[in-house]
Amino acid sequence: MKLDLHIHSKFSRDGAATIEEILGRCKSSGLDGCAVTDHNSIEGSLRAFDLAGSFGLLVVRGTEISTAEGHVLAYGLSSTVPRGLSIDKTIEHIHAAGGIAVAAHPRRFPSGMGIRRASQNRFDAIEALNGGSPRGSNKAASRMAERRGLPSVGGSDAHKPEEIGRAFTVISDVRSEEDAVKAILANRSTVGGRSRNVKETIVYAIETNQEWIRGGFRRM
Repeated sequence: MKLDLHIHSKFSRDGAATIEEILGRCKSSGLDGCAVTDHNSIEGSLRAFDLAGSFGLLVVRGTEISTAEGHVLAYGLSSTVPRGLSIDKTIEHIHAAGGIAVAAHPRRFPSGMGIRRASQNRFDAIEALNGGSPRGSNKAASRMAERRGLPSVGGSDAHKPEEIGRAFTVISDVRSEEDAVKAILANRSTVGGRSRNVKETIVYAIETNQEWIRGGFRRM
């Protein structure tokens, strides 16, 4: 199964798509499922989880949490986790809520935590292929995951419908969120798709600065 495990909806400050648009795009692009991972919000993900059956998709509940040191993805939980905590405390909250913790795009400025922090904390997996990160950053994350023997996941980091599926996670023989989470923990996931190209990097830099201004110079 191909699952895009990093998608943002309108429930993120910088997202453009409704939940219905996201699920429709996943279906039409040949994906088998997804995770809606809005910034510090679970609302969109829970709606996607409820609608998954009507679209014939597998949806994993998720969110992207802003820690004091970078972004962390959480999968398989039904409640929010406080933002602004240390990475270690954030992971504790995720595990207490029944989820798994993944280092999001660890080598990407300004929201990545860095390879050193990602390798030193108790993550369950590493986002080894992020469709919104350049190739070199993804290669560094992938090498670190391999070096530590940690599972790898991939996702587009889409903020617009047309970006969905740019990168994804491949897992065999899963039928539910629980199956998918267990497969990741068992290191049975691989990644596919591509990194951000040069043109997309320029657009990303412009849009990041615009969002920074719109958000009152507050970190996501």
